[in-house]
Amino acid sequence: MADEADRELKKAEPALLEAQKALEGLDKKYIAEIKSFSSPPPAVETVMSAVMTVLQKEQNWASVKKELADSNFVKKVMEFDIDNIPAAILKKVEKYTKMESFQPLIVGKVSTAAACLCQWVRSIEDYSKALKIVAPKRAKKEYALEQLRKKIEYLKTLEDDFAKLAAMLADLEAQYNSTTSLMKKLKEELDNLQVKIDRGDKLVSGLAGEKTRWEASLIILDEDFDQLVGNCVLAAAFMSYCGPFPSDYRDTLI
Repeated sequence: MADEADRELKKAEPALLEAQKALEGLDKKYIAEIKSFSSPPPAVETVMSAVMTVLQKEQNWASVKKELADSNFVKKVMEFDIDNIPAAILKKVEKYTKMESFQPLIVGKVSTAAACLCQWVRSIEDYSKALKIVAPKRAKKEYALEQLRKKIEYLKTLEDDFAKLAAMLADLEAQYNSTTSLMKKLKEELDNLQVKIDRGDKLVSGLAGEKTRWEASLIILDEDFDQLVGNCVLAAAFMSYCGPFPSDYRDTLI
């Protein structure tokens, strides 16, 4: 859209350049020449009426002379805002530019300054006509650029949000990896403990049959413990008094 508007605008540039070029030919002495007319030639009067119409001033000759007396007249014309001329003014100017005699070459035979201003008026009209085509496209261009600016700002916001989310994701991935590693380690420990529990269960199950024997042995051992001192005395006495005898005789003594 921007490129299309620029292309159309370039078509209007020659008219703008013609208007500027026409004003370059203006000189104070030429302006004074027009001002000196008490009763201006019809061609000059027509051109100045057209100029005054563009400037939105009264078209009578007294107003023309007053405008030309302004030392900033040339500057005012050169710096005139030709981008914002009302359509009603352009319609009024059109009645002049349609005249066959409203041509710089024809007017130049009477006045050089009037010829320059004649070219300026015609160039302004050409530029304004081109601008009618360009203006909507220029507006579209500005709209498109504004939308683009907003989209870029929105994109920047999204990129910032994305960066934050990416950082969060990286942190969560690090936590996930750490937790997964810890979970794997704990699972290995759990598996090892389960193996030990299974072995313990098997061992307990295998020793369950010994429980009764151990309980009986425990009773006997408790009784033997109570009789331990006496048994030790008897054993010592036996070893002292019966030790020298043969085994057969010891068995009989027992």
